Amino acid sequence: MSNLSPIDNHKFDYLVKYLANRFAIIFISILTLLIGLGFSIQLENSSYINRFGGIVVILGLLLTMSPFFLNGIYKSQSACGRWTAVHSNGKMLTTTAAERHIGDNVFYGVVVSIIGTLVNSFGDLIFF
Repeated sequence: MSNLSPIDNHKFDYLVKYLANRFAIIFISILTLLIGLGFSIQLENSSYINRFGGIVVILGLLLTMSPFFLNGIYKSQSACGRWTAVHSNGKMLTTTAAERHIGDNVFYGVVVSIIGTLVNSFGDLIFF
């Protein structure tokens, strides 16, 4: 049983939590690029790689938005303004391990978005 108020939970939190799975998003992105490449080769139409690159951009953006999905729609910014802690090296520590994990997801989401945008814009050039 949670000691959080039910008002802090959005009715769709249980659905969006899965959109923050880094490995699934990256795997689906690679699979999407391979499918687009396959369509382009099979149908001899280079525009399919661009279309599928657009899907990869969306997947990267979803991963970039992982704090919103992982913490919950309402609670994604709830840690703002908390007190800092002292790390074992004596320096101030303002993030938690979970927040650093989420930060990694944001980084990888940006990388996936950049790759998808480049493929979306220039992917058909590999056929010339």
